[in-house]
Amino acid sequence: MQIEIKGKKYNCIFGVKFIRELDKQHGVVRNDVNLGMGLTTLLPQLVSGNIVVLSDVLYTATITEKSRPSKDEVDEFVETVDDIEALFDETLKNLEESNAGKLTVRNFKKALMENK
Repeated sequence: MQIEIKGKKYNCIFGVKFIRELDKQHGVVRNDVNLGMGLTTLLPQLVSGNIVVLSDVLYTATITEKSRPSKDEVDEFVETVDDIEALFDETLKNLEESNAGKLTVRNFKKALMENK
């Protein structure tokens, strides 16, 4: 997945580095130990359309870029994108297709279906 900010294209990679960074920033902490689960805690908010979480996810997905956009630039991109619903859908699709995220997304979807 790519996003274009101010004429520059950035790759959004939903890989191990992405998951590791999400775990650092959004992981579940118990007794001063970070248990990870950053993606698991963010998925419900992402699926429900939380634009702040979308921006955080996209910013974190640029972690492999040598020259990353700033958080403010990603915020502005998300605020001004022509089709925000399509951006949410594309982000979730890419998360589900990545090796690092597919099991978490599938388990989340399965849990949603079981609770209906």
